[in-house]
This record gives sequence, structure tokens and C-alpha cells, in this order.
Amino acid sequence: MRGVARHRRLALALGLLGALALADACWFEPQVLLLRMDVRLPLPAPRMRVVHLSDLHVRRDRPLLHRLLDEIRAARPDAILVSGDLTRDTPDPERLARHVDATAAFLASLRRIAPVIAVQGHSEYLGPVVARFDEAGVHWLSNEGRRIGPGGGYLLLGLNEQAGEDVLARRRLNPLRPLRREGSWHYGARQGSPVWNFYTHWDPAPHGLADEGGPLAWSGVDVLCDTWIDGEDTGSGLAVHSRYVLGEDRMYRLRRTGAENGQPGSFLLVAHGTTLTGDVDTGVEPRPGRWYRMRVRTAVAPGVVRLSAKVWPAAEREPAAWQAQAEDRSRFRIPAGTVGLWAWGEGTVLYRDLQVTGTAGGRLLTAPLTGAAEPPGWRKGSRDTRLEMALARSPWVPPGTPRIVLSHTPDVVREASRRGIEVVLAGHTHGGQVRLPLFGALTTRSTLGPYYDFGRFEFPAPNERGTTTLSLNPGVGTSILPIRFWCPPRWSVVELGLPLP
Repeated sequence: MRGVARHRRLALALGLLGALALADACWFEPQVLLLRMDVRLPLPAPRMRVVHLSDLHVRRDRPLLHRLLDEIRAARPDAILVSGDLTRDTPDPERLARHVDATAAFLASLRRIAPVIAVQGHSEYLGPVVARFDEAGVHWLSNEGRRIGPGGGYLLLGLNEQAGEDVLARRRLNPLRPLRREGSWHYGARQGSPVWNFYTHWDPAPHGLADEGGPLAWSGVDVLCDTWIDGEDTGSGLAVHSRYVLGEDRMYRLRRTGAENGQPGSFLLVAHGTTLTGDVDTGVEPRPGRWYRMRVRTAVAPGVVRLSAKVWPAAEREPAAWQAQAEDRSRFRIPAGTVGLWAWGEGTVLYRDLQVTGTAGGRLLTAPLTGAAEPPGWRKGSRDTRLEMALARSPWVPPGTPRIVLSHTPDVVREASRRGIEVVLAGHTHGGQVRLPLFGALTTRSTLGPYYDFGRFEFPAPNERGTTTLSLNPGVGTSILPIRFWCPPRWSVVELGLPLP
């Protein structure tokens, strides 16, 4: 009997510990706890205090966010820097609208405290979402630099997670290449799972990383191209007025993906970094194994960019009427840019016979997209790494000006330290979100490894201090599951420009 009682007490104790751990993970830590991290960096520049936020993943208004606003207000920052994942992403349009509304309201409150500068993370990939947060007061940096602080004493380099890659970090192999089908070569992609967005753009001979001439100056085009897919879930499409090669996630696209979450599987007009209004759906849902012809026309006038699109089986006559017509009258509209091809989803997509005509009727580009060799003049991705593009697209600063990198993921710190960058502010890891005592983070989803979970880390660098400081923020919100264990929400106050030792 004593043994049975002992086992019952042990089971009761374990059950109580489990219940306490569950309450901590589901309520106390994610909803009640809020910790502040202080980072002091002696840099040869005027003093400046910034608040660093990351991974807010706002879903709704909640008391923790109001406490965060009060504490940030009390810190009296000169600027608020947000390293991506501001909102909670979801494929459900109605839920996403609620998340975006709550996030925009929070960002507007932040902006009343101090200027808010942010970079896109994994959650900010829809053009209307990016534009909405800009309207709420966020200043976005997309692989570009900006002077901040007293007298512009610091160069802030903002890196966009949606455009570009890093040196010495995990790279996704771009699958766009010549593919052979039924004895003929066509340009396209063959993908499995998981899937990602991949582009190739016409960018034959830029005069430098920041050059916006040539195809980047095309304003108003008529684009024709044939496409073929082999599966219901294969993505296909054209990009126009694209600035992707500059490291900006800004373009208009005619694209189709598989039908899901209430969205059709037809060709739609979509915008990156801006907003379209009008009838964006062509209503044409392609059948696998059949060639279709896509046509997109853009017209640029003062205050507006207009887009028209149609899609039809390549073996049939072109429809007389445009099937989709939309316009962009927002201040984020994209008046010029190059053209590109897009691949997404599982399966194979092929392209052929691309033609681009200018507003005056002259032929700008003819690309058969055939042959076993890579067609010349096309660029996969942006012109260089995210950091290299940001440095090339920055204002001039005097030698010795401290440089601060704002990035969603921390992997860029390897490249930053080689370049002698003084500071990297990043997030994405959530500190692991779930940690075990004496073990640490279960995963950080970073190529740096689980040791770099959150906090301050130093990397050797050829600069005056001899190090690049990585300040890794574990964030305020949650991802995948709304839980935190042994990893409370945190935000950072970064003091810059303290006297050198």
C-alpha cells in the first residue's frame, strides 16, 4: 500500500508540474511576462538611443502590447527599429485583414513615440500589407542605407528578407534553367517541396549595382509570353515594372497558383510593395499540359499606373477584350522597371517566345527562350548580396561613420563582420521560443546554429573596435504555436555612441 501511495504522490506531483509548465507556456510567458534587454555600444559617433523590436507577429490587440508601448515611451528613444515579421501571416484573407488592422494600429502608436524604421521579414510579402504599414507610419528600408542619428552620424543598412541573399549563409538553388521536353528546349523550372518564389529578370548590362537605367527605366510596356505547366499546383507568371534586381520587392505580376484558401487558380494581377484596385482576375485557369499565351500591358500617366491582362490557349485566336484591368493610384506605385519570369510550386513550368514592346511601338526585347544554354542577359535574383546592395544604395558618409545593419535573419553577420560593420540588429530566432533548462533552444532556424539564440554576440572584424556586435532579439510574438517556454518576450534598448574605453 505504501508503494501505491508513493506512486500516486509522484504521479500527482508530475501532473502538477506538467500543468504548471503548460500554464507557463500557454499563458504566463507569452501573455504576461515582458523583459527588457539593454545593449551598450561604444561607437565614435554622437550618442543615440534606439529601441529594437522584432517578430511582433501581432494578431490582435492585447494588454501586453499596451505595456510594451508604455515601456518604450518611458525609454524615450530617438528611433524605433523593427527587424521584420511585424504581423501574423495567414492564408485566410479575413483573418489576415484582422491581423493587419491590429498591427497597423500598434505601429501608428509606435510612430507617435519616435520614427519607426523597419525591414520586411517572412510575414511581409503581400504588397497591400507593406503599403498599409507604410501608411501607419513605418519607413521601410529595402536593401538600402539611410543616415540616422544626430547630424546623420550613423548609416543604417536595412536588408529585405524578400529580395536577395547573404554570403556564407544557406542559399536556395534557383531552379530556373533550360529544360528539355519532347525533344525541344524551353526555359523554365522543375521544383519539388518545399517551394519558394524564384525569379529571373532581364538585366543585361547595368553600369553598377545601383544603376536604374536600361530596362529598369522601361515605363509602359506590352509583354507577350507563352507558358506551360504540368500540374495543378505549379506557379507560372510574368513580372513587369520590376525593381527586384535592385534588391527591392517591388513589381507587378500576372501570375497563377493552385486554387486554395478561397483563392482561384486562375491568372491574377498582383502587386508587390504597393496596391492594385480594379478587376484583377482574368478568370482563365490553365489546364496542365497545354500552352497558354499571356499578355500584359502597362500605361503610365501622372498619378496612376494602369495594367491590362489577358490569357488564352496559344493555339487559339487572341480574345478581343482585356480580361483583367487594374490600376495603382497609390503613392507607392511603380512607374518603371524591367520584366521577369517567375516560378513557384511543385511541378514544371516552361516559357517560350517572350516579346516586349515599348509605348512607341518599338521592340524592346525578343527572347525565344529556347536552346540548351542559359539565355544571356537574364539575372537570377538581385545583382549582389543584400548587404552589398544596401552599401551600393546608400548615401555618402564620411570615413569612420559607424554602420548598423537591420536584418530579419542573423545569418548576414558573417558577411558583415568580414566587411567591418560595427553592429547587426536581427531577430527571427524567437530565442528558440521553446527552451529547456540546461539545454537551451530546441531550434533557432538559423544557419548560425542554436548557440546563437538571443542576446549579444561578438564576431572578429577589421574595424576600430575589432568586433562586429550581433544583438539578437528573441521577439515579442510567437510563430506556428502561440506558446513560449523558458523564453519570455523581450525588447531591446540599444545605447549607441558612448565614450570609447
